[in-house]
Amino acid sequence: MPTHDRAIHRGQRRGRLLVQRVGAEFLVGRLAAGLSQRALGHMVGVSHTMIGRIERGETPSLSIELAAKIAAVLGLELSVGLHPAGPPVRDRAHLALIERMHSRVSPAIRWRTEVAIPIAGDPRSADVVITGTGFGVLVEAETRLFDVQALERRIGAKQRDLGLERVVLLLADTATNRRAVARIPELARRFPVSARACLHALALGRDPGGDAIVFL
Repeated sequence: MPTHDRAIHRGQRRGRLLVQRVGAEFLVGRLAAGLSQRALGHMVGVSHTMIGRIERGETPSLSIELAAKIAAVLGLELSVGLHPAGPPVRDRAHLALIERMHSRVSPAIRWRTEVAIPIAGDPRSADVVITGTGFGVLVEAETRLFDVQALERRIGAKQRDLGLERVVLLLADTATNRRAVARIPELARRFPVSARACLHALALGRDPGGDAIVFL
């Protein structure tokens, strides 16, 4: 099953679970408040049958606004948050960027994509892991830089947990990305090997000798 299909199915399962959970909490809250389904529905502008369906977890399209209104009437407050749960689904531009680098790497060294972090229950994965004789390289690809500090932390954690010696930050060759890198001089110290030297070494199947930023 393609990665995006797995992510969608995972999201659907999570959505159904949350709808059922909030519905059960609404039922408890309504009974504690001494309200009928009809009275609650009248207060929030829906039918009593809709309230019943919500309480049974039968409304996959339940809106956040309606859920918040019901919660408020019951003396509750709806809270919604997002938490890291694995890598995002990558688009075609991201996959094309990875393939551009793949074409520059010697076929004599191993190239693996979407490599899982070897920690039980950890949903993270590396975009690419390159393995040659006596060295391993983590490749993290970004079509557009956004939060560089968060990216550095994420890369550092993956490098540590995968036990790899080298890191290549692979960036789409755009003016926006080049300006973003130029604004942060610390990146030159974090990634001291030039893109040319890195690609030359990998084309020969050799250790690039350090971390690098590569624009392609």
